[in-house]
Amino acid sequence: MYFRDAFVKKFLKSGTLRADTSIVLVERLIVEGDQSAASVDFHPRLTVMGGMPADARAAFGNLLSGALHGTARGVHAEVVDDSGRRLVVLRPATGPHRVIDVATQADVSEHFRTYDGRIDLLSSQFGQATISRITAADLRNRSPRNDAVRALSAVDQVALWGAADALLDRVPNTKAPETWLALAGDIDVSWAADPRTEIQAAARLRQHIAALRSLSSSAPDLSDDDAVALAHGIVSQLNAATNNTGVRPPVLLDETFDQLEPAVVPLLLELLPGLVGESQVLLITEDEAIASWARLEALAGELSLVEPALAND
Repeated sequence: MYFRDAFVKKFLKSGTLRADTSIVLVERLIVEGDQSAASVDFHPRLTVMGGMPADARAAFGNLLSGALHGTARGVHAEVVDDSGRRLVVLRPATGPHRVIDVATQADVSEHFRTYDGRIDLLSSQFGQATISRITAADLRNRSPRNDAVRALSAVDQVALWGAADALLDRVPNTKAPETWLALAGDIDVSWAADPRTEIQAAARLRQHIAALRSLSSSAPDLSDDDAVALAHGIVSQLNAATNNTGVRPPVLLDETFDQLEPAVVPLLLELLPGLVGESQVLLITEDEAIASWARLEALAGELSLVEPALAND
């Protein structure tokens, strides 16, 4: 719990959320059965849920949505809002749904009640947010190709962003203009600041693949252009899922890497913890290779691994 609290405090101090955006970090989902209950604890940034076939992934998405939107009974959630307040959402099999402030034990249900009487943590003055699900088809069909991103990902990233920061911060008496021109040509520095994460991710993926090619004949058969498009696609999909006004719910990566060349997947997974940014991401998968990777990463605190998907208390 200390790690979660520390993360939330650091997150809130970062000041990166827009004034018209609030976040809901889900700490725990509790599902009641006939004679027992099962629960899942989530990492504030990235949780990998292994052993999840297609029907389990669909069921989990419905349970999570039901707990936050108010369309399910017997499903409860513990969440943290953007002010750091810890809330418990109670949806008993019978009786009214409620939201309790853990610190004060106060019933704050009315703060989340919609016009039709439901308790909905994803509604705001901007409308109702939804939990985005990014699939392999989304990654394949919606990955953008951008020549400027490709070009900038091929140059020295330290020099590129050092020059960009100096230009954007208007640091006087530097060689930043000449450095930027030499590396980026006529690409506008203000434009480049927006897809910076995509550019850096694409550059890292290029470097990983180049290193593998120099060491092994089993390196992924992936061109630089395809690598850039793939890294750009992942980041842009995450951004599209979270770049909205109102409430920002978790994002589901639903077997997103299923249709990729197996040798590419570990490279993308290495990038993933650094790409989730402000979002809370839940990667749900049946792929044992992904679960094996997550077991090691979980030891460093970069993510949590849940196996099986629902563990009995």
